[in-house]
Amino acid sequence: MSISLKLQNTKAAATKRIIRDLRDLEKFPVPGLGVSCPDESNPFLLHCNVLINDGPYRGIMIHLILHIPEDYPLTGPAGNIAPGLEFDSTYHGHIHEDRIHGHALCNDLLTNYASYFRHIDQGGAKQASGWSPGYTLSTALLQIITFFAEPDLSYTSSLPNINRLHDMVKQFKCLTCGHTYDQPNPPIVDYTVTNISQIDKSKNEELILKRELIEKLTCGVTKLNVLEDKICLGYPLLIKRDRYNRLWSELILELISYDAYVAEIQKSGGNKLDYYENFKFRSVTGKDYNHWLPIYINEEHFQKCQTLIQNSISIIHNGTALGSANYDFKPSMALNVLTTLMNKSSVQLFNGQMFQSKHAIEAYCHFLRLLMHFIDIYPELDNQINDTIENFTKDLDKRNKKYVPDIGEFLIKIALSKKYTFDNIKEYVYEEYFARQIYWIQRSNIIEDLLNIQIQHLPQIFQSVKVSNHLLVFNLEIATTFIFSGVKQHLDRSYGYPPDIVVENFQQRLKAIKSMNQYSDFVKAIKMDTIIKSPKDMIDLLIRSIKISNKQGYTTILSTAEEQDGKFDQQTRYIKQQQQYYNGKDKR
Repeated sequence: MSISLKLQNTKAAATKRIIRDLRDLEKFPVPGLGVSCPDESNPFLLHCNVLINDGPYRGIMIHLILHIPEDYPLTGPAGNIAPGLEFDSTYHGHIHEDRIHGHALCNDLLTNYASYFRHIDQGGAKQASGWSPGYTLSTALLQIITFFAEPDLSYTSSLPNINRLHDMVKQFKCLTCGHTYDQPNPPIVDYTVTNISQIDKSKNEELILKRELIEKLTCGVTKLNVLEDKICLGYPLLIKRDRYNRLWSELILELISYDAYVAEIQKSGGNKLDYYENFKFRSVTGKDYNHWLPIYINEEHFQKCQTLIQNSISIIHNGTALGSANYDFKPSMALNVLTTLMNKSSVQLFNGQMFQSKHAIEAYCHFLRLLMHFIDIYPELDNQINDTIENFTKDLDKRNKKYVPDIGEFLIKIALSKKYTFDNIKEYVYEEYFARQIYWIQRSNIIEDLLNIQIQHLPQIFQSVKVSNHLLVFNLEIATTFIFSGVKQHLDRSYGYPPDIVVENFQQRLKAIKSMNQYSDFVKAIKMDTIIKSPKDMIDLLIRSIKISNKQGYTTILSTAEEQDGKFDQQTRYIKQQQQYYNGKDKR
């Protein structure tokens, strides 16, 4: 068995990374910002000057200290106002005393954020909610510039307050680096207080977006990126086999390159792109994985990586790439594998924290764009989707778990269909959905007789299947939000990434979905409130669902009369068998 890759000394790796980030800042300076390292023997402590370029404090220079952790970039930096400069919560709504380094910046890219809001996860927060190891010091500093532009106070900053801040900044001197207002250390890049009005904000925003995009499309291991280095980029996967020998994939929400993946294989003694079931490679964030799948970033990236993509999909689908020609890539494999991965990423999104959910949405969109491209180049996939949907609507037998194993994956196919819409077939989907729920309701043992449900039972029934109800609403929402006519063009503008505002709005919607706690809210969310208008209607639906569940073989729930009939039939069969036995004996 192979040994998991052990990362190099984290402090040494962090030092190298900090030096690289500082060199990048020299190469691509940020307007209104200066960064220096007062003690060259300690690169984990940086001094920064930020010239605020917008808002009520425009033209004011703030002297900051960045504290870089020794496991950087796995953990992001912390930012504090320099000691002696009393820029506190009087001047900004998100400045807090951290009792270690003084006035701390509470921004979700900085670890100060996790320190201040540690009660959210009972002390488990170790990194900022929005920080990613793929980000750089440049990313954090760009966010800091934006941070100071909006004080976010509950009141409007008064002119005396602003003047007092101006005077404070002009009188401040840093005892460590010698910074003063008249002789800034480090010097501000590109503009000064006198020419701040000449800043081209649109160009600055464009620069920020480009840098953020490059950072997103950067391999977390090699630090090469798609746009400049033409690498092949994809997601690590942990693929497991269950007791029925079925393959299950877990998505690791970070991007690594083909070269990084191959290096892991070679270090583990492998020499082929196959499925390493018993191997465990280590991702940048310390997660285990044993496989890798490239994504669609643009047409050029797909053409470069197509063979690798198809090979990877074949391995995921079959469990190996070696041996029989049966393991060769077929377009149908792409449909099966990618809908599964999209569904897996949506579940991770549903279950994850805000930081994870953002990356899960991005992964969902990357796999969506890849699948849509496969449908474009292999039109038979659209026919396959439509055939599955048609069979689902026409034949009860073709609706069960043998043909449609997962409702979430099926909803993705409906959204991708060029022939059907969800509204056309939702009655069949809901019929099957509620039939499948009966199994779990029965298994919970909350009601003795499911054929005699009373109104007071409905809250208990809802609680027994609450998570799956939430997931149904969530799956409908994510399909509606991200799968629509023209989505390819929208995603292609940002190399497969959805707009931040769309992601943020969807995250807020997710909170609302998770708060649903009763059937009346649920049926409204799935637009069944015109049919299910009362608790009695809900009970009738559940009773009908029991009958369908029995037909599908999910349950065998019988009424008292049916049970008695069954016992009578069993007794009759027994008597007939006895008679046949004795009649045969008499003939002999």
